[in-house]
Amino acid sequence: MTNILKRTAERLSVGVEKYMPHSFVFAIILTFIACGAALLLTPTGPGDVVIEWNNEFWGFLEFAMQLVIIIVTGYGIASAPVTRRAINRLVRVPNTPLQAYLSIAFFGFFVTLVHWGLGLVTVSLYTIFLGKERDDVDFGFSVAMAYAAATVGSAGSISQTAPLLVNTPGHFMEDQIGRIPLNETIFSLFHLSIVWGVFVVLLVIIYFIYPTQENTEPLPDAKVDELLPEYQTDFDSTTLAGRFNDSRVFNLGIVLLGGSISVWLIATQGAFEMLELNTMNLIFLTIGIALHGNVVSYAKAITDGAERCGQVILQFPFYGGIQGILIGTGLTAVLVDSITAVSSAETFPFFTWLMTGIVNVFVPSGGGQYIVTAEVIHPVAESMGVSHAAIVSAYTVGDVWTNLLNPFWALPVLGIVGLQVRDIWGYVIMVLISYGVIAGSITLLFPLLGLV
Repeated sequence: MTNILKRTAERLSVGVEKYMPHSFVFAIILTFIACGAALLLTPTGPGDVVIEWNNEFWGFLEFAMQLVIIIVTGYGIASAPVTRRAINRLVRVPNTPLQAYLSIAFFGFFVTLVHWGLGLVTVSLYTIFLGKERDDVDFGFSVAMAYAAATVGSAGSISQTAPLLVNTPGHFMEDQIGRIPLNETIFSLFHLSIVWGVFVVLLVIIYFIYPTQENTEPLPDAKVDELLPEYQTDFDSTTLAGRFNDSRVFNLGIVLLGGSISVWLIATQGAFEMLELNTMNLIFLTIGIALHGNVVSYAKAITDGAERCGQVILQFPFYGGIQGILIGTGLTAVLVDSITAVSSAETFPFFTWLMTGIVNVFVPSGGGQYIVTAEVIHPVAESMGVSHAAIVSAYTVGDVWTNLLNPFWALPVLGIVGLQVRDIWGYVIMVLISYGVIAGSITLLFPLLGLV
């Protein structure tokens, strides 16, 4: 079995190196595919397709900014001196290459359960520190497993967009489905079974396919300083500007502001109910400022984190344009109608998962995709008597699933570690396949057994 899995991983890696284009080229190819599908499957003409693309090209600006802030605030926390020291200690715990690879999976998975942006960033830094510490681990495989573990963990993260949206007062579907608390979505048995089932399989994959010593390519020493910049700053204490820049009074002031509003929200709304996108961003912004020596150090870290989001910023409008094509031409409705025609109350969560995974290849935007599909799938669920919470969970795990196919959300990780998509994607595809088997089976079996 070990040889079969390793040969499969090696063939996938070779295939990806040959055929996987740059992520921006991939986004443009998806745009053309969406245009072609709209022309073939809907009565929309070429001019109208272009208009729909243009109508939503800038439609994700607010949401894109929220998601970029999630990433950069995660980077702000991960790059703080205290966080770096903690990571540096952790990477010294594993004694063997296998233990090192498994530690990456555990670290990425558990941190991402708290905050998916923080998880992506910290596990990236973890692989760099691990590569700096050891020359017996393969850096490309480490990064692949880091991204895979963070992706799997993000399916159960309390920062996951769709569960937070439906838990937000006044959300766009509240009149139809009400507010759905997190204990009915990401903390439900249905949802947890998928997330933890895939994670266990990820550990099995690592055990069977991790590189042998003769095939190991460690992190080059020359790249370490480039990948691990320091954000400590020295100021002239004889000037007023220098004293201001170096003062922790400003850190304390922001921590008091952000901390007090967070405590007030918990007291008035409850710990889970207050977790929506803007509040999560405020909390992690506050934590990041608290962990840095001064606000200027934090500002430099955020600037560096934003640089690593360059491809995300560039490509988001193109995925917004694809969303415009999907929804404006009725292509999404065609897809939903096709799965509705073959669905029952027992199979609709499975087909929701499958449809979401397909759409996510074209619109890997998390909440943006949910906004597109929610107004279509929830009325169907209502008519079939299917739990809206189960649909949110099926949507969420489907949305995360094909993040292992479309490399969009790997871009911040690759920016931090200095690699290309082709360096890691063959291994990631192995996890994609396993994720599909586990998630597809559970979304089909739980409803059939009456467990949701």
